Amino acid sequence: MTWTVTWEPRALDEAAGFLKQNPADVRSLLEATDALTGGPVTEGARPWGTAHYRLRRGPWRVLYRVDELARSIHIEHVGRSS
Repeated sequence: MTWTVTWEPRALDEAAGFLKQNPADVRSLLEATDALTGGPVTEGARPWGTAHYRLRRGPWRVLYRVDELARSIHIEHVGRSS
């Protein structure tokens, strides 16, 4: 059974900002978040509080909230490490 991944408006705006800077590099961000359809715990993901996870993939950092009952993942923030 797959999980639903939803981008919150703020995270979507953040990703759009990175898209303008470097469109080719955003592909790795989308691949990382697409992998979450298989479940909230993927390579590079660590618990961040009680209902959140932080995913580190290359230069990207993704904060997402997990709703176990609805089997959904909500991307709340994306950023790049320096």
